[in-house]
Amino acid sequence: MVRVKLLTIGVIEPIDGFDDRLKLEFDLLREEGLGINYRKATKDNIRFYYCYVDDDILLKANNFDKLKQRFISCVANALSDIIINHWEPILIRRIIKENYFYFNRTEQNKIYEFAKALLNYNEVSGKYDISFQIKRKTFVLHRIQEFLSSNSLIILDGFVNFRLKEYIMQLEDSVDLAIDEFLMDKEYREFIKLLRHFVDLQEPKRDLVNVVFTSNQIILMDENLNFIERDSSLDLIAKENPDVNMDDITVSTLINIAPRRITIHGYNGSEKREVANALYNIFEGRVSFCNHCDICVKSESFTKK
Repeated sequence: MVRVKLLTIGVIEPIDGFDDRLKLEFDLLREEGLGINYRKATKDNIRFYYCYVDDDILLKANNFDKLKQRFISCVANALSDIIINHWEPILIRRIIKENYFYFNRTEQNKIYEFAKALLNYNEVSGKYDISFQIKRKTFVLHRIQEFLSSNSLIILDGFVNFRLKEYIMQLEDSVDLAIDEFLMDKEYREFIKLLRHFVDLQEPKRDLVNVVFTSNQIILMDENLNFIERDSSLDLIAKENPDVNMDDITVSTLINIAPRRITIHGYNGSEKREVANALYNIFEGRVSFCNHCDICVKSESFTKK
């Protein structure tokens, strides 16, 4: 019995689980009657995987081209998974380090998290969408299949760095967007910190303010459930400046009041999340959430006069 070599895979960067992922695909092939085996050897710091098939299988199959294409599909599936799960984080961090070296390590880590999130962010739904990762994997898989159709040796590290330019460009675009998100987030946090300091310096004008979230507005009420009117000067600013909305006016009114305690009622965790987050961060340690009192139950029936 003679073994026929189908492919040699070279790996420079050590990859946890590489053998297991390759074995999984070969086990699936074995269940289909295609017994693929591999032998490992290390040369010049490169781990080589020599993949073989027995010649009697080729004789039984009587169709070498069909067998090889099935083999290539399985290998491409394994290698594309490895690139997406192992190499993608490395590539993103490398792009950040090389292109944005002037950020410190903590900032680079935050940019990395933004980039990872943006890669799988669906702007329409506003949620994480695994289909974007599947699309990237499919693109990489097809590139590997094309390469293996005419090559019997693949050095994975070199393939990633020199044969996946379009894929790397997509990662670079994600990092560029992540920089914008990081800078906006940093600016927002600094602004919130400034507002928090301003609130801390003020003498509280009220002990408690109830902030009632309804389906279409936010209502301010005192401890006796009397409506708290917004500052008329702020309303005037809002009318003259279309970029200022009523939620901004509500937050500004609370900042001027600087209450010792704020209780938020009727908040469902999704609508007007930005307002709730802003209040929680500006009035640090003063905000509590309630969803079971009479005010919460009746929140939809409140109408501001």
